[in-house]
Amino acid sequence: MISKKVKEIAKADRLKFDLKEGWGCSFIAIDRTQKILVFSKVVNGEVLIEKIALDQVEKSTIQKKAKSEKTNTGNANVLQRLDLDITFLGHQKDTISLNFYDAEDTYTEDYEMQRVEKWETVINEAVKATSKERKVA
Repeated sequence: MISKKVKEIAKADRLKFDLKEGWGCSFIAIDRTQKILVFSKVVNGEVLIEKIALDQVEKSTIQKKAKSEKTNTGNANVLQRLDLDITFLGHQKDTISLNFYDAEDTYTEDYEMQRVEKWETVINEAVKATSKERKVA
């Protein structure tokens, strides 16, 4: 379901993904040449897609929400939600939260922390490259 929608967008916008990743009901990809990030997630049976122009992005930031739960060995922080917030230059647009993990979803946590850290780095490096291009131009 997600792959079909993403393929339609990629074809319509002539996107060529340099890096892409899918997990659970989510998908993220980047076209470094056109400076476009695509994030997709199935929510309540509906495919939601965010297409983000990286030349309008200031930065990406990880937002992590955990709660303390008692275990046999003491207390443990249990991840509840993990988002990657996209902040736009000059705050032209509201910050967008890309949800990488939500404990209320039906699947279990599966390397989302490593995944979100990787994509935060990928996005911030692409934004930094775009920013240098703007200064040169």
